[in-house]
Order: sequence, then C-alpha cells, then structure tokens
Amino acid sequence: MADFTAKLKDEVLAACEVGKDEASEALSRALGNPMTLAVGEAGAYSAAVAPEEAGLAIVLKVDLEAAIVLIPASSGLLPDWYAEPDATGESKLATLAQELGMLLLPEEFMPLDFKAGKIENIRAGLKKAGCTDAAACVSLPLTGENGSSEALLVWPAPQADAIFKSTAAPQQPTDTPKNDPNLAVEVKPAPAPTPATPPPRTEPVGQRNLPHYAKSLLKIAIEVNVTLASKKMRVREITELGIGSIIQFDKSCEESIDLEVGEHRIAQGEAVKIGDKFGMRVTNVLLPEERFISIKGKRRVR
Repeated sequence: MADFTAKLKDEVLAACEVGKDEASEALSRALGNPMTLAVGEAGAYSAAVAPEEAGLAIVLKVDLEAAIVLIPASSGLLPDWYAEPDATGESKLATLAQELGMLLLPEEFMPLDFKAGKIENIRAGLKKAGCTDAAACVSLPLTGENGSSEALLVWPAPQADAIFKSTAAPQQPTDTPKNDPNLAVEVKPAPAPTPATPPPRTEPVGQRNLPHYAKSLLKIAIEVNVTLASKKMRVREITELGIGSIIQFDKSCEESIDLEVGEHRIAQGEAVKIGDKFGMRVTNVLLPEERFISIKGKRRVR
C-alpha cells in the first residue's frame, strides 16, 4: 500500500465525490439533523483555513498516519450532546466515524481505527495533531435546516490522538497564602518556561521494537475473510442446489461472526451496516492457542 500523504489530493477528492450522498445520510442519521454534504476544492493546508473555535473532530487512522474531519460548532449542525455524549451518543459518533472513513477516503486507505469527540479549538487541535503546511485539505460545505458551514478534511496527521488532549492551564486559587497578612510565605519566582518540543511520533505498541527492514512487512496486503456461518453438505445435496434454494445453518443469527486470516480465527464481532455496505464491528480479539509440552527428566537413582 502506498503512503498516505498530501500528494493524494486527487484520489481523496474523487472518493469524496463518490461518497458524498451516503456521507450526507450518515451525518444526518448520527447527528439528528438533516443535512447535505458537498465537495469543494482540494489544496494545501494552512492554519488560516482552520477556524479558532470549538467543534467536532473525527479522526480516521490510516496505518501510521490519519485524516481528520472537522465540523465547527458555529455551524448550528451539531447537537448539544456532542460535547458530553452518553453511551448512546458515543455509539453514534463511533458509527459516524466508521462510515465517513469508508465513504470519504480511497478504498486502498481504509481506516484501521476511529475516534470522534469535541475539541476546544480547531486550529490549535490541528497543530497538536502535527498538521503543517505540508498537509492537504478538502473543503466540505455542509447545509442543514439549522445552519450551514464548511467542514474540513485534513491529512496526514502524524499525531492525530493529540488533538483531543487539553492544553488548558490549571486555575490558580483566588485566596492564596500570600494574601493572608498573618502568614509569612516565601514566594518563589516562576521558573522560566522551557521551549516547547513537538510530541514524538507514536506507533502501535507492536511496532515499536521492530527493526526498520521488518516494518515493510506490515504493508503487505493479505486476504481477510469474515465467516457468517459454515456447514458440511453431501456432494449430492450441493449438485441439487439451484436458484431460490435455501441453505439452513445451525448458527443463530444473533451469534458472533468470525474474522479469519489465512484460515486462522483472529477475532469475533457483529455485523453492521455502513451506508449500503456490509461491515464488521470487532468485539473480541482471540489470543493465540497455548500449547504446553511436558518435559520428562531422567529419574535420579540413589
């Protein structure tokens, strides 16, 4: 798979054009506000295009990079609960992130992880996420019953998780000891601020200790299968199948489905609908099978 860089403006713009109608439905369904998403121009990102206000940030992680969708709070399109969502709200935002990841990005850059939540300042948040003048962005005009605004799709963001970290300074108490004349407290000057350093580029835990030549193996494409159910049938029964035949399985429709790689089960989950596409939400990751071999030592003769 190619690197997810700013040079992919044309590919991302084309994906947005194809998925904009379904993305509009996903936004309307999740945020409870009928709206229409359009696709504007793609170009280089600069801090000037990002508003200095609160909003909803949707992080779509692609390999070691990420794309971020941002909707300003001043648009009037965000529900009141988006700032502090309950369990239902968190589920809606997670589903929205999954849908937008499939609809707004090229198929070969399908996101591996998603996260959505409120940020206090869009411009400052993108800076914390590592978005510089070398990044790219696509404008996504949004129109709804309660207002209109311009959303942004910005990539790549090497420190995307940092966008949700608060930088608010702790409040100082109003009644400090130095205000009490009966208390003699030595007031020390505040230390000089240390120069800010950019946060280190984070990688998944399993990749930190890999040598550089081994990390290229992580980009190899392999086939992943999702098994709904399986059963054994006699050859005679298979030859008798025709159009309209129904095959009955012993598995209940409410049971979990299996995710397989190379005929090995690695996870279990549940089927979900993402737009008009089929997806799987992972609910359980299976650990490798443990094998114990008994070691028989020689009997000691006294």
